[in-house]
Amino acid sequence: MGKKRRRKTRRGDVIGMALLLDELDLATMTASYPSFEFDNYDQYLAVCEQTMRSMLGAGHRVMIGTFIPAEYSEYCQAEELPPDSATSRARYALAVCEDEPFPYRGEPIAEFVASLAHRERLRTLSIRTMDLLDPLPHGEVLEAEEYTADLLAWLSTHVGPGPHRFTCHVGDGAHDPLEVVAEVELEKNSVRAMSTEIMALSLMLSFARAAKAGGSVIMRSFTFKTDPVSGSPVKIVRGWAIVEGVLRPLTATEIMKASRTDPRTGDSLPPEPAVEYVDSHEPFEQ
Repeated sequence: MGKKRRRKTRRGDVIGMALLLDELDLATMTASYPSFEFDNYDQYLAVCEQTMRSMLGAGHRVMIGTFIPAEYSEYCQAEELPPDSATSRARYALAVCEDEPFPYRGEPIAEFVASLAHRERLRTLSIRTMDLLDPLPHGEVLEAEEYTADLLAWLSTHVGPGPHRFTCHVGDGAHDPLEVVAEVELEKNSVRAMSTEIMALSLMLSFARAAKAGGSVIMRSFTFKTDPVSGSPVKIVRGWAIVEGVLRPLTATEIMKASRTDPRTGDSLPPEPAVEYVDSHEPFEQ
């Protein structure tokens, strides 16, 4: 009986990889596993970029996940794999890419890693928010989720479809504040897809409602107008204070003041170019 041949990777296959996000993670890997040999993070990224571009050039779809050293160690223990092994690292990468893979399309590696890191922060924030929601009464959480869905639908009708950037801060006094900056695509009467960003924002607003927490929401809506001074697209800025889980509209003056104040430190921030502050309205009946 002849030897069984290993299946070769065919042109057009989906190939999964996982990337370390920073120098600290790289230092953890090189210190823990002698077979993982890189002198510095720049060298590591250069090797990864060369590999990813080569796979793209061969016609493959390249999907990327986040390589988290602590999770990798737990994965090897659970699967009874030797951790200091390229094969184990490859198996972990494939497992990571099965959960919300991030497509690589040839972007510069630094730009791509920044986007991947942003998504990982949103994922971590969502997990933390779900942990905060978990002990709250189930009925109140369901009501809060319905409220948030209605709120986002109202916003899509009130401010119109298109890209919007939400800056949201929520704190209940018992935990470190939750913070997110989310790019959300609103369609007519709906939100486009349940992206990582809209999921993080929705969970935060649901937590604020269910926990009767305080905070703020600043919404920047992008327009086709051009600012004559900066030459940048004009953004319409609206805002709401969150008072015991309920959104209360802010005036243009209040929004401008809130936008120019760091919510964590209270320090003043420089004026934002190419913006128009407008009075907000009371959301749908709350």
